[in-house]
Amino acid sequence: GYLVVWEDRATRTATIRLPVAIVHAMQESGADPVLFLTGGPGSGSLAPAAFPGAYPWTESRDFIVFGQRGTQHALPSLECPEIEGAFSDSYARITGPERDAMLAAGAAACRSRLEAMGVDLSAYHTDATTEDVVDLAEVLGEESLALFGLSYGTRVALDLARDHPGLVSAMVLDSPLPPDVRYDDESARNFRLSLEGVAADCAALPACSRAFPDLGELFFAALRGAESDPITLVLDDGPGRVELDGARLAALVNTGSPDGIRSAPLAMHAIASGDVSRIRGLVSTEYSGSGFAWGMRLSVWCSEAWPFSERSSALGPDDAFLGYESAAVPPVLCERWDVPARPEVFVNPVRSRVPTLLIAGEFDPATPPSWAIHADSLLAHSVAITIPGAGHTPSVEWGGDGCAMRLAAAFVADPLRFLEGEAVPDCLREIDRPDYRLSPPAGGIDREEEGLARRLAHEGRSLTRR
Repeated sequence: GYLVVWEDRATRTATIRLPVAIVHAMQESGADPVLFLTGGPGSGSLAPAAFPGAYPWTESRDFIVFGQRGTQHALPSLECPEIEGAFSDSYARITGPERDAMLAAGAAACRSRLEAMGVDLSAYHTDATTEDVVDLAEVLGEESLALFGLSYGTRVALDLARDHPGLVSAMVLDSPLPPDVRYDDESARNFRLSLEGVAADCAALPACSRAFPDLGELFFAALRGAESDPITLVLDDGPGRVELDGARLAALVNTGSPDGIRSAPLAMHAIASGDVSRIRGLVSTEYSGSGFAWGMRLSVWCSEAWPFSERSSALGPDDAFLGYESAAVPPVLCERWDVPARPEVFVNPVRSRVPTLLIAGEFDPATPPSWAIHADSLLAHSVAITIPGAGHTPSVEWGGDGCAMRLAAAFVADPLRFLEGEAVPDCLREIDRPDYRLSPPAGGIDREEEGLARRLAHEGRSLTRR
């Protein structure tokens, strides 16, 4: 069904409709429902409701899958085909004035269209989504909820725990994004640390080390060399000639998804050895649309993250990683979206007594384990667990061993016993290191799959080969 709420609760001049799917428990227990908060901002997938068996708590608890305001199935949806088109036309181009102009024009066109429809772009932010959840609980007659949040969804969960602690009985925060971290200032460094972690892990595994000796040293040396001598590729399709400096070469390595991590040493080796044919196989020349709501992403990010970053006042990326762009969205998009900044209190640290399990992936380049540890230090009843060898949102890496989801389910079943060290699945010791690919798959690297995996990782999701 749809939850009908005010678009702007201050003016109450228009309503919007938010999609909600409820999977009822197989056996009624009276336990608090689990509310799913997806990542993004901008992802609108209701898919968890179609696969309830993947979430163990559905045996005894209702599972509420909530579509955030402005996302794909909401009315209105802040999808922006104009921005998608600009990305598609410039996806493999080098960053520069031409690409920025295309993105700016796309953002301006989408903004004009949405405003002509009567959409108030300043009404789409985390605090508004938080109040939507409060309204949802009231409509459903629920006095308390257990929250299961992924990536950006963890920010919504923390907002709820801060502003409505009585409504939240427990939280599982997978790949936490606390409001007081500065993604747009730290992401380049976090990506570099992720790559260094994979290289070090490969060096510690005999088979990987034999296949790719001195991988980390050679890979980063190749990136530095490309700063003064970029690798030039001539593509059969797309823009034709592409020049890759160190930052753009690094961006070809995906450490956000399980499949990407398994292929990362192979991709790093191709770059380290200057294998142009293999590097060409890593380059995607297409940007595939996915129903991702770019308008929602920009309204949230450009009002409550970008304004409080140091990057927003700098002329360009710093040298944390070869000039790699640290901003979550191209800065020109925030300039054209032009939404007012949220009150600074929103980015203050969240302190809470709500029982919380924080899950992080060891190699997650987007929300690193250090952020889970930081959030844990501010919560009174919590534990942070890092999943070895994992990337972004490991609890829903369905191609993995399922340890993160088993931990989440055990915590939801009895948070206090879990925090006391009881009823905790002993699966972390059983996790194997990633099964790194030591040679290209038959038929070579699947460009479409690699490109999709990188994009999904950016949106807080993962691609699983089946």
